This record gives sequence, C-alpha cells and structure tokens, in this order.
Amino acid sequence: MDEIHPFRLDCRPLALPVRSPSPSDDRASDAAPAVAARRLRILEAAARCFAKHGFTRTRVEDVAAEARVSRALVHHHFGSKEELAQQVQQHMLEEWSAAVDHAIAGATTAGAALEAWLRVNLSDLRRRPLLHAILADAALLASFEDAARRSMIEWREKLVALLARGIEGGEFRVDLDVESTAEVLRAMQVGMMQHLLSNDPTLDVSCERHLDAAARLLVAGLRRTP
Repeated sequence: MDEIHPFRLDCRPLALPVRSPSPSDDRASDAAPAVAARRLRILEAAARCFAKHGFTRTRVEDVAAEARVSRALVHHHFGSKEELAQQVQQHMLEEWSAAVDHAIAGATTAGAALEAWLRVNLSDLRRRPLLHAILADAALLASFEDAARRSMIEWREKLVALLARGIEGGEFRVDLDVESTAEVLRAMQVGMMQHLLSNDPTLDVSCERHLDAAARLLVAGLRRTP
C-alpha cells in the first residue's frame, strides 16, 4: 500500500469561479469611448482657439465654451493651459504623421512612397491653420519645438528605411549614403514647409503643378541609371 502524505500539496490548478459581468462593467466599457471622444472634442476646440487667438489670449474658459464642456472638465482632462497646448500640438503631429504613413502605405515602390511623403507633407499644411499660429506665437513655438524635433527624428528613421528599401529593390542607386541623403531630404522638406508658412511666399509650392515638379525632381536624383 502506498504511503499517504497528508501534507503533500496538490499542484493541479484550481478551477476559479467565473464572475458574471456586472452592470458596472458595461458602464465602464461604454464610458471609455465617450471619454476619448470628449478629450478629442476638447483638443480640437483648443486648436481652433489657439489658431484664432494665440496662446496668451486664449483662456481655458474659451476652450470650454468652444468644446461645450465645463471649465472644470478641461482641467480634469488636461490640467493646465500649458499642458493642454502641448497635447494639442502632439495630437496635430500624430494626425499629420498618420496621414503621411497612410499615403506611404499605399505606394507600390520606394520612389512612389517618397513622392507621397513630400506631397502629403506640403499639401497638408493648407489644412493646418494651427501651424501658422504656432510659428507666429513665441509661447506656442517654445513648447512646439521639442515635439517637432522628436517627430523629425522619427521621420528621419523612416526616410532611411525607405531609401534602403529602394536600394535593395534595385530602384535607387547603390552608392547612396542613406544617412546623409535622409538628412538632406528632411532639410529640403523643412525648407519648403517654412516657405509655405511664410506670410508672402515667392513660390506657391502648394499648387499641384509645383508639387508634381518637386516630387519628381526629388526622386529623379535617387534613381538607379540603366
């Protein structure tokens, strides 16, 4: 007869009782999209206020009225006006980056992806009046520069990947220095964007004809010669 060990532990997993969903669980799951939608409404309202009045003249009360929420709710979600401005700028950059990513994802070649990158970056400026306000407002510009710098670093890495993809696919020249070329492309992009955002640009690169010329010129210098 086997010896019985009264204190030997049974290591088989215990079947824990399954808790049925409660009404509070349903309310919490329903509330999450509503909270996200309310935060987005406040961000978009703040963007309109900052674009129209600038940072200094915009009050939290103005944002609350524009978003049709209480002043306390704005503070609850974003704390101070400074934090709200930073979140507005970050949201704008994320939207912008997502639009460029979407355009690049639809490109079948590395060259087409680079053309889409430049085209969307420049044409999207016309739909972002907040950028004009940021560049004209020292308070907004000070907090925007750090976020923009981080965004530029991310895009530099994406450009390096696109250039490497073009070389590997035989589309771009094999002698390209991808790191240096990515820096030059980024500098060209920033220069054209600054030109577009100036008060009196001498060249309207926002029109389709000029966008086509810029995109084709950019890619032509990268292509591998037969």
